[in-house]
Amino acid sequence: MSAYLIFDLDIRDMNSIEDYRSKALPLVAKTGGRLIALDEAPLELEGWKATNMLIIEFPDKDAIRQLFASPEYAPLVAQRQAAAGSRIIAINGV
Repeated sequence: MSAYLIFDLDIRDMNSIEDYRSKALPLVAKTGGRLIALDEAPLELEGWKATNMLIIEFPDKDAIRQLFASPEYAPLVAQRQAAAGSRIIAINGV
């Protein structure tokens, strides 16, 4: 079952986030993921003050776990956390 990784970022350093994305997206692809949405100004409709969001589709939640556990991704996590506040969830597709 497909799974979706949803990021909501409060970016403090856009240059660092752009560098992070350039390095992270190849690792995402390596684990079977693909970026399907990126919006720097989400339309706020009800109860959510989103700032910069992206959605990545993966084959399943195990692929997401594999990405987050990979030694290649570890330094990128630190880079992202230094450059932005993050709210990240993974949900199952239907």
